[in-house]
Amino acid sequence: MNAIYLCVIAEPWIKVSQELIKSLNIIPSYIVCWSYDLSSFKNSISNDAHIQNMDDAWQGLGFPKDIYRYIFDEEELKAISYYELIALKMMDRIDPDGESFPFITRLQFFRDLMGYWYNVVEDRKIDLVISPSIPHRVFDYALYVICKIRNIRFVMFQSTPFGSNSILIENIDAMPSLLDVTVEKQLPSKVVQEKIDKVCGDYSKAIPSYMLKHKANDKKNHTLLPLPHIKKLLHAHLPHVNKPYTYWVKSGFSPKDTQYSWHDFYAMENKRNENVNRFKKVYNTISISRLPKKFILVALHYQPEETSCPTGGVYSDQILMIQLLNQHLPKDVNIIVKEHKSQFYTQLESASGRNLQFYKRISEISSRVKFVSEDYDPFKLIDQAQAVVTISGTIGWESAVRGTPAIVFGRAWYEEMPRVFKVKTKSDLIAALQQLPQQKNKDMRSEIMRFHAVLEDSFVLAKHYKAFLDNNDVTMEKSVINIVYKLENFLNR
Repeated sequence: MNAIYLCVIAEPWIKVSQELIKSLNIIPSYIVCWSYDLSSFKNSISNDAHIQNMDDAWQGLGFPKDIYRYIFDEEELKAISYYELIALKMMDRIDPDGESFPFITRLQFFRDLMGYWYNVVEDRKIDLVISPSIPHRVFDYALYVICKIRNIRFVMFQSTPFGSNSILIENIDAMPSLLDVTVEKQLPSKVVQEKIDKVCGDYSKAIPSYMLKHKANDKKNHTLLPLPHIKKLLHAHLPHVNKPYTYWVKSGFSPKDTQYSWHDFYAMENKRNENVNRFKKVYNTISISRLPKKFILVALHYQPEETSCPTGGVYSDQILMIQLLNQHLPKDVNIIVKEHKSQFYTQLESASGRNLQFYKRISEISSRVKFVSEDYDPFKLIDQAQAVVTISGTIGWESAVRGTPAIVFGRAWYEEMPRVFKVKTKSDLIAALQQLPQQKNKDMRSEIMRFHAVLEDSFVLAKHYKAFLDNNDVTMEKSVINIVYKLENFLNR
């Protein structure tokens, strides 16, 4: 069985791949890794494996020299048009100011990527792809699409709020069903129970770790010492020395032809910061201070990011969710929209996740659509709302735990949890809205605990991904053991 290991780090994946050769004869035929791990993989993986670094992959470079692009005809493109739409939206993350990467260049880039991956899969007779994360960098999503149309298994790790615990999945649009899983225990582990108990308390003690990290980085970004400013000036005047690495596309160029000088980089960075500050100023002018009596809360996702694209499918256009709600909600129920706090952090990619038309379009949907400050306590909003609407955000899980029904329009790790309604169609939404009154504040703690106990049985506790390396809830040695064991069971089902 020939495999692609996609966006992997040397530890634990070199040892994992070696163990899977022994147990399942899974041969690493193609590796995509970070540049700093290149030598480790080259020294540890068979010479027959092609190793592509992610710096190149972002730009559509680094494929085997003897691989040519497969060209798709009209019928083939019709079959993948849904995925293509998602990919075009996904490319916001490499369009630094929302203006540098136009439609036709995006379309050509994605079709090129799919063409290369099609022939990589064919040439290397790939049977399996293993990815530590949900594909969301465009180049990895292109491979996912090829696997879908070629019926090749694509195994991904879906993260959870419970430390280094993840869940193995094969479909971006749906979680594996837990409805028929038999688990004797009625309560989850102490770690999971403590997390649930925090969510039942004050928000200040339950803020997600990634939110704390975003806030800390934003504060650091606004309190730069004079030395970094001086370095910026020096870099700007020495554009050919130590050119910056970035996957941003430069206006007028394709990703593979893009090169930034330091002067270009800091000029774009400044433009992005100005854009974010402009968005925040507009948002502040339309936010209300007093909540209406009856409302549903729409918690916007930070964009661009995996949790909305590709996880949300077409609902990565979050305006579509609000339009559907406005069409089907009772007339006396308001729609409160809360922007994600990270959307206004300038060190993130949020400049390309919004534009000045975004809030205007939402405002024009209906007079009952109103905005609240991004700083508003989410738990207070949850408790007063009739329901919380999200694509796949943690706030949906928090809402269901606290007693308020959650409506999710994407794929959420908690989508089969009691008091959660997954919506993809108008009929799904109508059915969910009808059930909200009897679900609000109903005592469902035992059912919710039971759900987590069953869910926990599928957890993979491991530092399988770059973002987990600083976690102290599992060792690297144990991570290897856990990944191998869970993958063996998952692939043998």
